[in-house]
Amino acid sequence: MKIKNIFQNLKTNLFSGIATRWLISVFGPVFAVVLLSCIILCVFVGNFYTATARNKLRAETENTAKYFEGYVYPEYRDFTTCAQLLVSDFDKKNMMEIQVSNISGKSAYSSTGFAVTELSITPDVLEARAGDTSYWTGRLETTGEKIISYSAPLYNTDNRVCGTVRMLSSLKNIDELLSSIYLIIGLVGFFIIALTAFSGIYFIKSIVLPVRQINRVALDIAKGNLNNADTLNYSSGDEIGQLCRNINMMANELSDSQKVKNDFISQISHELRTPITAIRGWSETMMADDSLNELTRRGVKIINDETERLSKMVEEMLDMSRMQSGRLSISVSPVDIIAEFENTVFMMGERAKGENISIVYNMSGDECILNCDKDRMKQVFFNIIDNAIKHSNPGSQVTAAVKREKNSVQFIIEDFGAGISREDLPYVKEMFYKGSSQKRGSGIGLGVSDEIVRLHGGSLDIESELGIGTKVTVTLPVSEELQNDNTD
Repeated sequence: MKIKNIFQNLKTNLFSGIATRWLISVFGPVFAVVLLSCIILCVFVGNFYTATARNKLRAETENTAKYFEGYVYPEYRDFTTCAQLLVSDFDKKNMMEIQVSNISGKSAYSSTGFAVTELSITPDVLEARAGDTSYWTGRLETTGEKIISYSAPLYNTDNRVCGTVRMLSSLKNIDELLSSIYLIIGLVGFFIIALTAFSGIYFIKSIVLPVRQINRVALDIAKGNLNNADTLNYSSGDEIGQLCRNINMMANELSDSQKVKNDFISQISHELRTPITAIRGWSETMMADDSLNELTRRGVKIINDETERLSKMVEEMLDMSRMQSGRLSISVSPVDIIAEFENTVFMMGERAKGENISIVYNMSGDECILNCDKDRMKQVFFNIIDNAIKHSNPGSQVTAAVKREKNSVQFIIEDFGAGISREDLPYVKEMFYKGSSQKRGSGIGLGVSDEIVRLHGGSLDIESELGIGTKVTVTLPVSEELQNDNTD
């Protein structure tokens, strides 16, 4: 089961990174070398045994031909008698067969004891009739057995070819022996490849998989998700184990530092609330005094506006601190979300007029009851519309729309201002990211808004093109029960 799990992990992770380089640079060459070595060894062994059998057969054939020419034929001078004598005196009948025939092949004698009326014509026989010693490997026509044969010319006293002597030996035993040797070579090669593969599996399991885990944890740390970062539990004493321990230490220290930072931001934000509230209250009181001259009233209004902006920044910093520490929560209740959106659009419309920007929105009159946090969703709508106003040019407009779907409701805010570059677009929802924008703002609002929408089970999507404008779509799911209530 353990090996099965290892193979399943390899099936998923093998073909990338270090594992691929190991496969190409180590296992591939080893596999090729072992395979090539096995092939070369098999060819060498096969040629060795075949050559040995062939040389032995050739020596026997040539010795028999010399015996015929030096002793048998000079004594009897009758080819038939000499041929019968060679066959009958052959003492290696259990190892090979001898065939003796005249030059035409019509008169042939064999050591098998069976009459041979006519010798089979093979290349070695033709070469022997021409005066050369030659061999041939093939199969017998009668039995199909694989054999090797050597043929040599027989000379009479006039030094003319009067016949041929042919030695035949079966290759059955050699083939069976070679098959066994080939099997052993194959098994040894397979063992080497399997040993290399399993050692590679251990390497991948003990090195590559921990590195992948380190990569995932490092990515979480880089994204600031310290609470979601896995704890590396690689306990080996090697360099990988030391790296895991150092990363765990770094994650803990970063987590502690982030906690200190969040606590500091939260404490400072809470401390700032009191003086900001006092400044805003007294500025509003002063603006209510009709005796103020125009210059003083204008200055007090600037103080009030900047206090509002500072108050919004403090609230955003508190939300960011809550979000990063996992304490950002929502309190849901049935809310007519379209009505809340329209109220926010109306409120922001008055503000947009002061910057010579109009908000275009057609009142739908629809009702959509959702279980959501009313104040948080108004915060999301406020942030998105506020961004649209900030990035619009004077004299332009911002459009707002509501789109009902079967299981969701969409709120679409679009401006026709500067837009966002393709390089900046993937990062605009990250904390403090402002890209190349020079507009006022902390860069926190969109990140907090995205988290609030996510807590509601929805999504915040941004489409933009530089120089054309930006469209933000907030999608919230509508439960089936609430859909039925809306219908009723």
